[in-house]
Amino acid sequence: MTDLIRFDRVSYRYPGGQDVLADVSFAIAQGEMAYITGPSGAGKTTVLRLIAALCRATRGQIVVMGQNLSTLKPRHVPAFRQRLGLVFQNFNLLYDRTVFDNVALPLVIRGYAHADIGRRVRAALDAVGLLGKEKVLPLTLSGGEQQRVGIARAIVTKPALILADEPTGNLDPEMALEVMRGFARFNEVGVTVLVATHAIDLIEAVPRRIIHLEQGRITDKHPLAASKLKEAASHGHR
Repeated sequence: MTDLIRFDRVSYRYPGGQDVLADVSFAIAQGEMAYITGPSGAGKTTVLRLIAALCRATRGQIVVMGQNLSTLKPRHVPAFRQRLGLVFQNFNLLYDRTVFDNVALPLVIRGYAHADIGRRVRAALDAVGLLGKEKVLPLTLSGGEQQRVGIARAIVTKPALILADEPTGNLDPEMALEVMRGFARFNEVGVTVLVATHAIDLIEAVPRRIIHLEQGRITDKHPLAASKLKEAASHGHR
């Protein structure tokens, strides 16, 4: 199976000199859903930022969707990011705009026709269970609904890859599980999904392959028992 993401001995150091990642290598297959886990400060967010070309590796090579990010020119970064769906813990919504306007924003930026924007936005909202909420403002919604608006915005362009950084951190357990199951449904129709999370209960409920980080390095010392790790891999490694 073709690798959609490949890290080859990747290290990242902050400009001030602190090492965040050290000699990290892994691959995510096209059509796979996987988790990046680890304690706070382990490097989970940095991995996602590197994949999204929000920062550049200090050493090593990263290839995403056939693009070697070490040779990606700055002027080509926006076009590259348009192929990604990004989901953040803090939602990053525009609270003075309606739900429709928030979800439509990536399409407006790319110059889609008005009729096509409407069709795509409604389809995305339907996929996350928010059809009918187009005209309301995000602040009138619950935290879980706001997160689903963010997910709808991430999928409205039909990306090949979704990156989600602690997407359930602000949600109650029931809504967090529904959000994770939503990612699994997108994965079932061929979207590659990579989720950074520390929520062990959600990983157990929606098992997939796990890439575990400790102090910037990949390790097999994961809080789940070895049997659970094997079960997750057998269920989710596509």
